[in-house]
Amino acid sequence: MPTCRLGLLAIGLLAALAGCGPLIEQAPFPVRPDSIRPADLLGPYDGVVVDADSDRPIAGAVVQASWAFENGIGFHAPSGAREVVIETGADGRYAIPRLDDLPEGASTRVRRFTLIVYHRGHVAWRNDRVFPGHLRRRDFSQRGNRVRLERWQPALRHADHLVFLGGGVKMRLAAAWELQPAAMELEGERVSIGHGPGEAAGPAPFTPLDISRLLSDDEIRGVTGYAGKFEDGKLTDLPTTEFYDSRHFKALGKPESYDVGLRVWRLGTAAAEVQYGKLMNTLPGARTTDEVGDASFRAQVEQIGGLVFLVRERGVVVSMTCGNSQCTEPGQLTKMAKLVEGHLSELPPEPPRPPPPAAEAPMAPMPDTDAPALKPTPEPEVSP
Repeated sequence: MPTCRLGLLAIGLLAALAGCGPLIEQAPFPVRPDSIRPADLLGPYDGVVVDADSDRPIAGAVVQASWAFENGIGFHAPSGAREVVIETGADGRYAIPRLDDLPEGASTRVRRFTLIVYHRGHVAWRNDRVFPGHLRRRDFSQRGNRVRLERWQPALRHADHLVFLGGGVKMRLAAAWELQPAAMELEGERVSIGHGPGEAAGPAPFTPLDISRLLSDDEIRGVTGYAGKFEDGKLTDLPTTEFYDSRHFKALGKPESYDVGLRVWRLGTAAAEVQYGKLMNTLPGARTTDEVGDASFRAQVEQIGGLVFLVRERGVVVSMTCGNSQCTEPGQLTKMAKLVEGHLSELPPEPPRPPPPAAEAPMAPMPDTDAPALKPTPEPEVSP
């Protein structure tokens, strides 16, 4: 009987705990810079982002806050994450609200908080590590934190920087411009684009990629039989850069299911492979089809179908979307994709690249940004 009673007591205790919030790990950083009291891992968090040289506030820096969860007794396993992404104001300040959306479960715990700050022309800042290298950061606090961003130096590597940065989708989109110089590094070429010590305040000049010749309104009508008019513009998820451009064929007076979208990345051989793999891993329902280019796959979200393909020789990744009301048959999207592939030779020449240095050490593979034609499912893990 005592054993039975003990078992019933344990079951009752677990049932009671199951309705409670998760356990909260003790924060490894203080609540304020002048305090030794541990922070509240749930927040809130606030601080200011400044330029390390001038001590002036930096507006428009991307700030990502993320919480990682674990569950299990004895053996712990990841069980999801929460993420908040904001930009600093004109005074360089950021404010992250306290996390209220907590998972439930007797064995669930809030394991880790990560803060990442990124601004083009500066070295990324993380609350746990320092770049370059892997030294532990020890100057972070929950409240009144001061983020001093060092200006980018030509001797630093963009490929290493992207590995260090990590972060979720929005953070990778902010750093998407670094993909081209990182690809050049991976191919053993010296990088000439980016920012020197005196150029950190604004983006470096570039020749934007122009894909306007790859697909026309008339070609879409010839494939789908659509008789209406299109308003030609650009998709808004990513800005045009020297390696990326987009087109949005918006059917006038029609819902989104009549629209056609086109995205093109011209990255070089190595980075194009990475980008293609990243899209395939993040777009929902991706399935290999190998119907155009050197490799291709399809994805579908509600009324929008997508086709992504890779052309290795040109270092190009193409992502096409077409609403089900416009492309009523799968073969229509394939025909448009092949039209685009046939026009790739009409892309403007790539900007000249400087000659490679006498010797370059090989680089490790880097992560890539995804600029999805279809919205990817949320990523459960938090950056290391």
